[in-house]
Amino acid sequence: MHRLLSAQAGRRRTLGYIGLVLLLLIIPVKLLRYGPASGQVLVGVAPSLLGPSGLLLMLPSSRGKVSQLTVTQLGILVGAVSVGLELAQLLPRPGILARVHYTFDVLDLVATVVSVSIAALVAAVVLRRGGRAD
Repeated sequence: MHRLLSAQAGRRRTLGYIGLVLLLLIIPVKLLRYGPASGQVLVGVAPSLLGPSGLLLMLPSSRGKVSQLTVTQLGILVGAVSVGLELAQLLPRPGILARVHYTFDVLDLVATVVSVSIAALVAAVVLRRGGRAD
């Protein structure tokens, strides 16, 4: 029994590392926007693919109450937050934030939903080996 719990903790930790790498990959992708790849659609939507999936994969590896949620619940939580952040770009920004240039794109919204779905599927498959994910 102890080996199963240890293996489950190892899989959760691995998901956390993968999630961290995905989140850190946003930085070089954002920098690519200022180079010759600035007009490419993939570079434009990549943060919307990497961010939500990285967050969803990191949450099960934490020690808080959120890590006790099922993969489905985590997917709903991360999906709601991610879609909310995409839609928040439509709101007018006050003060100095008005100078920051954000553009709402439907492709970003679709990429966010696809990203959360794929990350939830991956997390469910990885965590299900040797134990229940949901």
